[in-house]
Amino acid sequence: MPDETLHGNHDPCPACELRRENIDTHAFNRPAVECNRCGGKGYLPLTAAEITRRTAAEARRTYWPEFECRIREAAK
Repeated sequence: MPDETLHGNHDPCPACELRRENIDTHAFNRPAVECNRCGGKGYLPLTAAEITRRTAAEARRTYWPEFECRIREAAK
């Protein structure tokens, strides 16, 4: 089970964001938000499969093009 509190292992809760727009006007000491969707956590945990899918998509986007470019340069 992935740790849902780690960056990238959750998405923000859209219901909490809408509620906070009206009551959250301070930078610090933010008031608690009652939310039926996330239980007041402020985020929605992702499944292990979704985390893996997003990680693979990011690797395809950023890592593999650079890797293939280095391979082509080394073959010259």
